[in-house]
Amino acid sequence: MPHTLPAGLRPGGRFDTWRRPTAGYVVADVDGTLILEGSTATPGVAAAVADATAAGLRVGFATGRLPAGLRDLHDQLRVPGPHIVHNGAQVREAGLPIHTWSLDRPVASALVDWCVARGLYAEFYLGEEFVVTERQPAAQTFWDLISGDPHGVVGDIDWRSADVIKATVVAYQGRGADTLLAGLRALGLTAETSTSPVFPGDQFINVTSPQADKGRAVRWAAGYLGIGIENVVAVGDGPNDLSMLTVAGTAIAMGQAPAVVQQAAHLVVPEVAADGVAHALAAAASWLA
Repeated sequence: MPHTLPAGLRPGGRFDTWRRPTAGYVVADVDGTLILEGSTATPGVAAAVADATAAGLRVGFATGRLPAGLRDLHDQLRVPGPHIVHNGAQVREAGLPIHTWSLDRPVASALVDWCVARGLYAEFYLGEEFVVTERQPAAQTFWDLISGDPHGVVGDIDWRSADVIKATVVAYQGRGADTLLAGLRALGLTAETSTSPVFPGDQFINVTSPQADKGRAVRWAAGYLGIGIENVVAVGDGPNDLSMLTVAGTAIAMGQAPAVVQQAAHLVVPEVAADGVAHALAAAASWLA
């Protein structure tokens, strides 16, 4: 067991099983980890990313967002990835997809019908575009801050030939989230909740193929880079980060993360408002040798 930790890090729930790695790839959640509000990181986090990449680390994002929702962050940080988007349903590098786990078409069609029948607001991501169950005024803030306007509604699509990468079902102020999770999982899909400091109280249910989650995508990205999973550092704050925290050799939780996430992590850094991820990046750079 290590006896000392870099500045800003403290033990998490799995600290006793952790061994100091030779870090090669740091993958960080976006909302609540790299970003507190808006669409870019703070200067302190941006500087930490630049220092980590200059030291020789590969740095990537792992997010439920669609690629369009990362443009400002990507332009700011200028890291090629690999990046994990759509909550683990796609891995991208240098702006292009390199692996995708799409939903089976009959299942995707059934999911659309399920959402429409319940009057739910949901977004369905097809390639670089997305459509919605309906153009709800309540969703305009999401579009303005993250995704841009939708390209249509579900009735515009022939679902027999559409490839759906991911869907997001919104539980405004968390209402009915547990029931929605159970229903979506009953359809044979992976369904995980995430939150954003930008939209306090709302829960975003990421719906993907049963073969897709952040953990599987992190493992695939590490193999693509030729890096052992034991040399991957994953940083996150939400329940949808648990799958990657479980597989990474070093799992780091943000200070504001719920207890279940901190218990799943080897280490904990300060909260997002205190640039906690910058401490994780600095530590990972110190573990290169």
